[in-house]
Amino acid sequence: MHNFLLSGNSLKNAQNPALDAEDEALIDIPLPRILVVDDEALIANTIVQILNRSGFIAEAAYGGQEAIEAARRISPEIILSDVLMPHLDGVEAAIAIQKFLPETRIVLFSGQAATVEILARARARGYHFELLAKPLHPTQLIKHLRNV
Repeated sequence: MHNFLLSGNSLKNAQNPALDAEDEALIDIPLPRILVVDDEALIANTIVQILNRSGFIAEAAYGGQEAIEAARRISPEIILSDVLMPHLDGVEAAIAIQKFLPETRIVLFSGQAATVEILARARARGYHFELLAKPLHPTQLIKHLRNV
């Protein structure tokens, strides 16, 4: 199996002697399993492709309930979820998942102002989640996910 790293706009093979010191430090760090959740399949699938090409192990779910079921099945280290989704929003799904996977890192993303109110209600219930603004630039997303 090859470890690939995203550096700038190109993928580098872990066997490549031209890696810089920062990239070499990342080679020995196992990249986490990520569950990507978005009700827009194109967005979820695109993020999964970007993450998988960058060395992560990513899988998509297309709604809150599906995310809960997938999280039970694969026990991801990170969940990257849209907030505003029909039926069960990303915050409620994240709260449900955190109850049975308390160590899972949950990163929410949204481009909607309504997210602030939803997150405030979650904080009032004792749940705190990271939030990224849409649109997500792939390089920034990968950098954020690699920072623990």
